[in-house]
Amino acid sequence: MNTRGNTVLVTGGASGIGLAIARAFSDLGNRVLICGRNPEALGEAKRANPEFHVFQCDVTQPDQVQMMFGMIAERHADLNVLVNNAGVAFLSDFLHDDEVLAKAQREVETNLLGTLRVTKAALPLLLSKGAAAIVTISSAVALVPVPSTAIYSATKAALHSLSVSLRYQLRGTSVKVFEVMPPTVDTEVGRNIGGRRLAPRDVAKAVVAGFRRNAHEIRMGAAKALYVAYRISPGLAEHILRRATAVPTGSTGEPRSLS
Repeated sequence: MNTRGNTVLVTGGASGIGLAIARAFSDLGNRVLICGRNPEALGEAKRANPEFHVFQCDVTQPDQVQMMFGMIAERHADLNVLVNNAGVAFLSDFLHDDEVLAKAQREVETNLLGTLRVTKAALPLLLSKGAAAIVTISSAVALVPVPSTAIYSATKAALHSLSVSLRYQLRGTSVKVFEVMPPTVDTEVGRNIGGRRLAPRDVAKAVVAGFRRNAHEIRMGAAKALYVAYRISPGLAEHILRRATAVPTGSTGEPRSLS
């Protein structure tokens, strides 16, 4: 894929990984659209990056997703790249947290169903272009779950499976499907999980590089080694990841944005 001259929508683009990816594409001369549910964070991102086009949209709300894409079709009909990045995470404690199922519903609604809603809404625009892409941010935990973020890990595993299936369904079209599997990243959630953390800007650099070389699965940092270990021995990969990450048992936490 060409890394210049695109119109790119980044969900959850007001902070963290999403903001870093938005900046990286903008720096290359692409038109960048970001969306998020927090108006204050969107305003701050816009002030720091006045070239961004900003949309307030909660991907868990179908009417908001449809409204956003109605506006995009009117104002930015040349949209050809979607970056599915919006996500939240809770610490999952099935033994001690009576709210774990309610929290799980929020994670599934945002991370999985939100991605599905946005992807389905974007497809008519993407399919009309000569070159287009769907980029979904999953995680190394799609392969090896972190027990303290069990539901988050499960939703990322679902996104991995979805990416594989979409790539097959869209074969023969102009839409390429990319999946990004970062390790633990230096965001608020990453700091809660523990272990060594990659900077969001380094994730963004790897995304752009993988996009340029048409690498359909993009891994960086410790996720590369973890993937190799997983292919050799899933048990070994599980052991490595669980030694590298730790969250105190019984922590329930508030929802954290991974985007």
